[in-house]
Amino acid sequence: MGALKYMLRLVSQNLGPVSLALHQAANLYTKSYTNVNHDMRTNGEFYLLDKLARFDVKTIFDVGANKGEYTNACLTKFLKARVHAFEIVPETHAKFISNVRSDRVIINNFGLADRSGTIEINYNPKKDGLSSLIEGTDINKGHWTTRRVEIRCGDEYCRANDIKSIDFLKMDVEGAENLVLLGFFEMLRGNKVSIIQFEFGMINIYSKFLLIDFWKILEGHGFRLGPVMPKGVDFMGYNPRNENFQGPPNYVAVHSSRPDLIDAVRLK
Repeated sequence: MGALKYMLRLVSQNLGPVSLALHQAANLYTKSYTNVNHDMRTNGEFYLLDKLARFDVKTIFDVGANKGEYTNACLTKFLKARVHAFEIVPETHAKFISNVRSDRVIINNFGLADRSGTIEINYNPKKDGLSSLIEGTDINKGHWTTRRVEIRCGDEYCRANDIKSIDFLKMDVEGAENLVLLGFFEMLRGNKVSIIQFEFGMINIYSKFLLIDFWKILEGHGFRLGPVMPKGVDFMGYNPRNENFQGPPNYVAVHSSRPDLIDAVRLK
């Protein structure tokens, strides 16, 4: 093994064509192995919905609803569910309305955060799905502008709409997931949310909200967490080695009071 490591080191550090080819192949393998994949059809997100379809899912929150692909998938999988969708960017909100036609959807033209009011969001007309409340990022290149948009607190929204519990809370808000979670403090404290899905990636470098912070908050509220893989959720304890911003883009937390849900979506 020592000789093999020595030979690999020599090849990898000579920076020649063989070294480059091996690096590219290893990088591709690593991304596939760790499920660095944003295609919901193959990265496990739609598989997760399939596994949950046999349960009585009635209330879904799609926070960061974008153009409506995820909401439409939920409508197909959960025939009795009502989806509360939130799309904060006016232009993207208009696309959602064009793509989603159902009386089981309540579409809101504001976002959810830790307070109610207005805020500036970074918006790119060519990549509107990457719009973010997080400032100072240079991850996604392009021409960015700002929009003054409305935000509301999740707990306030639930009180105003007489929502007693949330079966599935999906968050895809480009680094502002922690703000959304803080806005649901009362719902989380009261064990009123069964499943939470959130994104994690390089933008969390700028939001300064890491996996350890997700684990602390959600485990503190009785959830079990793990990354979404193509064939289920790999529930695990916190591991600092996963703070590499290059792992699976989606994580799921299921409340420990629902062992039936945990078993249904667990990676087997």
